[in-house]
Amino acid sequence: MAAVTKARVRATYERIAEPFAASRSEPWPEVLSFATTLPSNARIVDVGCGNGRHARTLAAEGHPIVAVDFARNLLLIGRRGSRGRIWGAHIGWVQGEATTLPVRSGSMDAALCVAVLHHLPSVEERLCALREIRRVLAARGRAFVSVWALDQPRFRRAVEARKDLPADVRGDVEVPWTLPDGVVVPRYYHLFQEGELERLIIESGLHGERFFRGPGNLFAEASSHG
Repeated sequence: MAAVTKARVRATYERIAEPFAASRSEPWPEVLSFATTLPSNARIVDVGCGNGRHARTLAAEGHPIVAVDFARNLLLIGRRGSRGRIWGAHIGWVQGEATTLPVRSGSMDAALCVAVLHHLPSVEERLCALREIRRVLAARGRAFVSVWALDQPRFRRAVEARKDLPADVRGDVEVPWTLPDGVVVPRYYHLFQEGELERLIIESGLHGERFFRGPGNLFAEASSHG
């Protein structure tokens, strides 16, 4: 696998933005369930919002949303889809990175970080993103995080071939995305081992409230102290 950087990951998603967004239209039920635990009009930062499938759903429920993504093309698609909608005014679309959120400290009641950490190419960057979420959350603010799990049957062969590598890179894989013209674009993923997300949450200073799993995914609900 070629050396992976955030710039390379960003370039991938700029390139595949249109077909990727078309395949990501419905919000995850786990996110909707988490949202039911939030107060009315909770200020939410959607870290790695993509085309805004979660941002628009939560905005329609009256939550003010700061939708952050590093891929400009995905943000443009999200903004275009919210134009003219009553709830569109509830979303602020902001280009930025998970590791340096352009959000004021202590200003958010909740944070979403759905399918984001596994695209960051180092432990340090994943930890930094979680610390940024802790920074922007108000006292007793809550966070919802999801990552892809290592123990998916489709990755068994790739993981077996990398079993002797250090633990922090053992789960690094490339997942192909095929464009409409047939060109295959590799996407970087770091697949999380059992307990890995829990350790990052603890090290970031967030308080882990609940850890659970779904098909192919590991989930965490956490909160800031105070």
